[in-house]
Amino acid sequence: MKLLELKHDYELDSAKLEGKFPDDPEDQAETINEDVKVVTPDGILIAVFLSNVIPWDPCKLAFEFWKNVKGLPTGRPMAMGGRSQHRSISSKDGTLSPRKGVNARQAVLLKNRGAREGNLGHLGEPCDGPCRTTRLTRDYPEMLETNKALIRLVNSLYREHAREVYEGQRAEVKKAPGCRLGHTAFSSIYILKNCITSCHYDKNNLLGALTAIIALGDFEGGALMMPRWGIKLAYKPGDLVLFNPQQLHGVLPFEGERISAAFYCARQIAQA
Repeated sequence: MKLLELKHDYELDSAKLEGKFPDDPEDQAETINEDVKVVTPDGILIAVFLSNVIPWDPCKLAFEFWKNVKGLPTGRPMAMGGRSQHRSISSKDGTLSPRKGVNARQAVLLKNRGAREGNLGHLGEPCDGPCRTTRLTRDYPEMLETNKALIRLVNSLYREHAREVYEGQRAEVKKAPGCRLGHTAFSSIYILKNCITSCHYDKNNLLGALTAIIALGDFEGGALMMPRWGIKLAYKPGDLVLFNPQQLHGVLPFEGERISAAFYCARQIAQA
């Protein structure tokens, strides 16, 4: 596999992009769409691109089940390009709700654009134990059950191509065996439908681990932008990307119907 050693670090400039939607600077961003390992100037692995490693049948099956997610992505204001705001005001005493998210106008825009999300597996907020099974998993267990082969495949590709990082992640999730997806290094799958994201950090993911992400559907565009390093990962159905979610990233615009599925370990689960 090809090794791409990055030459430039745009840390200061990219930090200003947090909460803003990424653009596509053709003269600066390097497009990655073939098998490659990407390392920083000091040799730290930040991404792996694997082309055409997911067969068509598992992609089609996952799309048929996961296209039915119905949640609005209102709980991730930074990724949606806005600021966190209180969801509502109590009608009785006028106090603000402790729940925060995107504002009402953004929520309407997301809904009208067909943006939806869903969490499968387990999340790290304690609920009668160190973690809880998501409502989507409880209500629609077939979303996981029918895609076990795909989950195992993603896990094995992660293990094969980023072994050292994988083993560290697997050791952490093993501490909470009831929160694992099978015998994998993952606790959760985040599904995002028909939605671009602004530049953000995934702060709820296990530190030092990678996120494995695939795309499903029929679309053009939607590359994963990592502005600090001047790269965009142009993955399509059949490809797998492993990347460091603590690095600033966002999704470029696309046309068509698109689902991304991110396989990861929730940070709170390992801590619990």
